[in-house]
Amino acid sequence: MEATQLTMQMAPFGGSLPDLEIPMINTMVACLGSEHRRLNELTMQLAFAATRLAADSDAVAAWQRATELWDEIRQTLWPHLQIEEELVFSWGEAHHAISGPVLDTLRAERQEMHNLVAALSTSGAKAEPQGFADRGAFAQTLLGVARTLDSHVERYDGEVLPSIRRALFRK
Repeated sequence: MEATQLTMQMAPFGGSLPDLEIPMINTMVACLGSEHRRLNELTMQLAFAATRLAADSDAVAAWQRATELWDEIRQTLWPHLQIEEELVFSWGEAHHAISGPVLDTLRAERQEMHNLVAALSTSGAKAEPQGFADRGAFAQTLLGVARTLDSHVERYDGEVLPSIRRALFRK
């Protein structure tokens, strides 16, 4: 029986990448980019709804819309961040695809996102509109989430994901 030999490419750190790793990472980058487009759309809608809610905290329709959008973002966000964490903080760091200062910025951004999400979970985001004590604070926290997500998508699409792709194809 003859053993099949995998063709190898040189990895940025001097080792080698199996042929299957390159399309797998490239596909992950493409999927993250697609998810970023969806998150960007939802983030713009969330910012609009949160701005309306901040302007009129008695508006039940604005509260409902902001809550619906947050629920949709939240369902997508955690799995998305977990994939990014494995790709960027594990693979990207091990293959020197992302610089130390950028990784530090990404970690700070991730911590800010966790803090905002924690604030939303303790603020009563799932409460009935009439039972929510401070819709203005809820709206401001949602605006913070929207700003952080907007920055996240811009940084990843403009800097992080292209760096991962460049690292895949370095000779």
